Amino acid sequence: MNDRKRAWVRAAGLTLLPLLMIFPVIKAVHFEPAGPGRVWPVLVFAPIAMWIETRAIATVLSMYRDHRDPFLIAIVPLGLMSVGAYALSGLLLLAALPAIIHRII
Repeated sequence: MNDRKRAWVRAAGLTLLPLLMIFPVIKAVHFEPAGPGRVWPVLVFAPIAMWIETRAIATVLSMYRDHRDPFLIAIVPLGLMSVGAYALSGLLLLAALPAIIHRII
């Protein structure tokens, strides 16, 4: 049981880290009406955040068991938060993609 508590804390930390870092990254990107002013913060943040979220999702899925247990009430919302944070990082990358392509070409 102690291993599952440790895994839950690890999954929660991995989920919350990108969520806490997304607001400073959005501020550093400085979105304008024509798109982001800077693309490097997104290029650094988004792939790393998405990788961290895949680790969090894998940890959450490894904690799941077929029968009812007290951790199930925490696993489902934490898994949904991880998937949402993954999607948010991907959307940030997609929003900056035209500016990234424009800067490269």
